[in-house]
This record gives sequence, C-alpha cells and structure tokens, in this order.
Amino acid sequence: MEILSVLVVGSVVTWLMYQNINKVTANMPSEKHGSFESYAAFAATVSDMIRKVKNDLDEDMNSTHPLFVAKEDCDTKARVKELLDLLRQSAFYETVMAKRKTAEEAEAAMAEILHKLDTIISTCCINGEKLAEEVRENLHREYQKIET
Repeated sequence: MEILSVLVVGSVVTWLMYQNINKVTANMPSEKHGSFESYAAFAATVSDMIRKVKNDLDEDMNSTHPLFVAKEDCDTKARVKELLDLLRQSAFYETVMAKRKTAEEAEAAMAEILHKLDTIISTCCINGEKLAEEVRENLHREYQKIET
C-alpha cells in the first residue's frame, strides 16, 4: 500500500512540475537575435562583400568597373590572401558546423572578420576611408533586414 501512495504522490509532483515548466517557458519571449539562421544569412552577405573586394583587388581577375581600386603601394597579393582567409572564415558561419558555436563566439568572430575587412579597405584602396564607411553602412542595413 505504501508503494502505491508513493507512486501517486510522485506522479502528482511530476505532473505539477511539468505544468509549471510549461507556464514558465510559454511566458519567455522568443528570441530571434542570435539564431543560427540570422548568423548564416549575415555571414553570406559578408562573404559576398569580401568576394567583391577580393575580385576588384585581384590583378588576375580583370574586374570591369572595379569599385575597390588598390593604391600603388598596396601589396595586392598579400591582401588577396588575407581576403581569401576572411572568406573562408565567414563561409564557416554559413554552414551547419557553425551551430556548435555560441552566440557570443559567432558575434566575436564576425566582428573580427568585419574589422579586418574594414582595415584592408581603408589602408589598401584609393578613397579607402570613404569606401570602408559605405561598406559598414551597407552591411549594417543588411544585418537589420535579417534581424527583423
């Protein structure tokens, strides 16, 4: 008889806990910020921008109407290698493997990629500061579109 009463009390306690957990989780705001999908979409946008800069700076690509024109003292081969590395890093956040990263890790990595891209544009391109500002604004607008 004691076993039956323990099972009944245990079942009631379990059911009450289940109900309370459902109430708490139902009241939690759903968080879109920091989702894998938003990082993947933004990483794709960043990758496209890096690809554009790389193609314009790469002497072997022969871009028609390049927006990002290298200064005479710019080592374009080294900058193209850096851009390829940035492209590889940003492409990682477009893949399912990026789900293993926390939101903080993803944000920190994307911030580092954007900082390096900004530095390359600012220092290596003719009118680099102006172009870097335009890229920052464009990427910021794209990020806001993804987040809303």
